[in-house]
Amino acid sequence: MIEVFIVQLPFSVCLVWLVIAFIKRHKSYSHRLLTVFLLFSAIYFYCEAVHLAPMANYRRLVFIDLLAQFSGLSVFPIVCVYVKSLSDDTPARPGIYLVMIPALLLTTASALVTGMLGVDQTAMLIKSLDYRGVYYVATNDLQRVYQVLAYKSYVLGLLLLGFLSLIYIVYQVLLNKFKFYHILAFLRGRKPSLLCNVVCLFFIILFIVVGTELMVGRLFLIEHKFFTSIVFLVKAICLFMLGYVSVIPALPGGYMDVDRMMHPFDTKSGTRKEYLESINSGPIADRNLLGYNKLADDFSDFIITKQNFLNPTITIDEVASELSTNRTYVSKLVNIEYGMPFRDYINSLRLDYAKKLITDEPDASMDYYAAKSGFQSATQFIRKFKDVEHVTPAVWRSAQLSRK
Repeated sequence: MIEVFIVQLPFSVCLVWLVIAFIKRHKSYSHRLLTVFLLFSAIYFYCEAVHLAPMANYRRLVFIDLLAQFSGLSVFPIVCVYVKSLSDDTPARPGIYLVMIPALLLTTASALVTGMLGVDQTAMLIKSLDYRGVYYVATNDLQRVYQVLAYKSYVLGLLLLGFLSLIYIVYQVLLNKFKFYHILAFLRGRKPSLLCNVVCLFFIILFIVVGTELMVGRLFLIEHKFFTSIVFLVKAICLFMLGYVSVIPALPGGYMDVDRMMHPFDTKSGTRKEYLESINSGPIADRNLLGYNKLADDFSDFIITKQNFLNPTITIDEVASELSTNRTYVSKLVNIEYGMPFRDYINSLRLDYAKKLITDEPDASMDYYAAKSGFQSATQFIRKFKDVEHVTPAVWRSAQLSRK
């Protein structure tokens, strides 16, 4: 009974955080990605718990396997995009989700083969291939194809995507020069900028545990209940901590929320002085240092004087490369100097430029204003304008004309 409860823990933890994430309805890009991650993880861990249940309904496992394939292979690229969003709040282009194509293709192929075999024959194959049954030798090509798709390709795909994702996350940790004492500093609210590092640490542990689980196989997990309990307990703890530092705001220290990390001055308790003391670290820690002043001047010259904010595809990585520094320092600089994240600052410059255009050329179209101001579309321009001014550009233009 205890083993069954522990096996269901990862699914339960994901489900709880998913419900809380939906209730909070945060609109930040990273929070939306976190919600998607929790959804796919809950599906995957539910399928895993069903597979490890004492009594198996193999007809049911036919459909559970398809869910496990799609959710399991999709969750790794989602994690990478989520980790990237914590240090760069620029929404990824739609093309980034093409990394989920392998999951869709493999699941579709498995579903087609399952349809040709039929539910009963597929259930018999699962029973023979599963750890509970006696190994069954495929008698035709269609059964062999199912074996390759549903088991070998799926497990190899999980291991490959997990390994590549692990490398990417480790790279992010090394890039941000993570130290283990940062965890305690983060939990005490002293380093809100370390959210990405803390999240990466728990993802690394989670990926290593999942990889170990795949390597030993389900038969080993069934036969060694103590080992299985430890594995699932560690996974549940990692998932709990990921939710703790990413979903719940205003926990000890008050810097647990992604939105507050990105917009610290919107809260009454998050004063500018406190934020400067918490985020100001590394080579640009002292505003009196020559390096800080030079970086600030170079940034202003590149973005404002040269009007690179009008480039619709400008990213913080491109700015960092142009200034011969890294994205972390540029992000800190913008937060310290302008009290907002990089993307919000760029959009504020674009909106100011658009207002001047509207005043000087009131007869132009919204597409013209958007293109000239650096927005990728009129829809994006109107949405950003309304978020700041609380009226559409057309209404704002009419108000300006009526004053003349």
